Order: sequence, then C-alpha cells, then structure tokens
Amino acid sequence: MSKIKCRLIREERLFKDVYTAEIKVIDGFLPQTVGVIKKIQYKDDLFQIPIRYVETCMNKGTYRLFFHNSTGRENDYLLLMGDFQNQLIELEVSDYSLFQLQSNPKKVLLFIDELAIFESLAIIHSLSLNKIETYLYIKTDRKQEETISYLQHLLPNRIKCVSSFSYQEVSPILDKQVMGTKLFISGMWPMIRKVKEIAYAAGFTDEEIQYKGIGRKNEKIFCVKCYNLNRKKNEYETTCENCNTILDVSTHFSRRLDAYLGYIKIV
Repeated sequence: MSKIKCRLIREERLFKDVYTAEIKVIDGFLPQTVGVIKKIQYKDDLFQIPIRYVETCMNKGTYRLFFHNSTGRENDYLLLMGDFQNQLIELEVSDYSLFQLQSNPKKVLLFIDELAIFESLAIIHSLSLNKIETYLYIKTDRKQEETISYLQHLLPNRIKCVSSFSYQEVSPILDKQVMGTKLFISGMWPMIRKVKEIAYAAGFTDEEIQYKGIGRKNEKIFCVKCYNLNRKKNEYETTCENCNTILDVSTHFSRRLDAYLGYIKIV
C-alpha cells in the first residue's frame, strides 16, 4: 500500500452511477498500469469509494480514475468532486494489479458479466489506449442502453450482448481465434470456471487467460485417500469431511479436478 499526492484535472459522469476523473500525480507514483485505489483523503476528510485507475500517459504522470457512486445520489458525488476540483488530494493505492498487458497480444477477448462492468472499465480503457484489437462479450438479461452506448464509443462494432456464457455461445467464438489471442474473464466465480473450461477445451493455456472474480471463491481440496472433494477452509491443512484423514494442503492446483491436492499428513 502506498500514498500519492495528485491534482484533479476534470471529471464527468459516464453512465448510471459511474463517473470518471482525470488526475495528474504531483508526488509519488501509482504502482500499476491498471489498479485499485482504496481511499481518498482531502484535508482532514477520508473517503472510501470504489475506485479503479488506468495510466493514460506515463511521461506526464496522468491517470484516469473510475468511481462508482454506491449511494446512488448524484448530488453526493457532485459535491465531493466540487470540493476536489483543482485541489491537491491524497490517494491510498493498493499494490494489486487488475490486469497485466502481456507482450504483443494480437487480440484480446473480454467475457464480462454485467455485474463486473465497473470492475472492467479501466481494463477496457487500457486496451483501447494501447490500440489492442479488443472484442467484448457481455452477459446481460436487461437493457443497458446507456452503458452499451458508452462502451460502443470505446469499441465500435466490437461488442456483443449474450444471454449466457454456455458452451454453445462461447465455443464457436474461441474455436475461430488465431494464435496470440488472449482472454480476460470477469464475473462470479462459477461463470469464470465455466468459461475457463471451454477455453481449455479450445486449446487456450493458463498463460493466455486472465480473470477477476466477484464474490467469495469456493475453493476445494481433493483427498488423495478417498477421492472426496472438500471445502477449502485453511491454507495449510484440513480434515477430510468423508474419511476424517488429516490432509496437508498442496499449493498445486489441478485443472482436471478443479481443486487443490490434499496429501495425507505425516505425524
């Protein structure tokens, strides 16, 4: 976690309760190209707002922030931004990277659940700024006219809304891709697991897939004694729910089993 000082240059509403702001770093640096800001401090006031950022010009120290006004009251946000305009503010920045732009990707496909649109905005902007050929597939059952209109401005004619990320929907998309295509998946964990399995079947490797899950991830441990799958409650050891064997939890994750391996603990 690091702190930086910056100046707010301008801000605007994008869609619904999502806003963007451009900042110039005055003191310090943001550790990632695409990342997370935990808090904003202005004078003696501390604000905890969901914020993601993307670097827009490395040599000039400028970044674009994405805010989600969780209160849903526009006046709250506008008052906050009015206080910040042309003022020095302090940001508490996470070291966590939302996305790593791998070297020379030919194309990036984004599979995004509608719940993850805000989380993915900084990534979409990063790909657009770097002029990477990008296609966006959004799972939504609702009309998102304002949101889709904004995204179409970033990715003209490269957005498709789908009703599900089923094998029938995703497999034909992946089967026709060329070598060098990368994937980014964001949504609830069951959705991520499903799309990853389809991608593996289409020949994609772990190195070609990035993902960002929403909600709690229910990880599993495979008991090598009785072959039972157990809920992962501890990083180091657990007791098999079926045979009561104490297991050492391995750091090795089996794609085939979709679980970490649990070896019999030697006492």
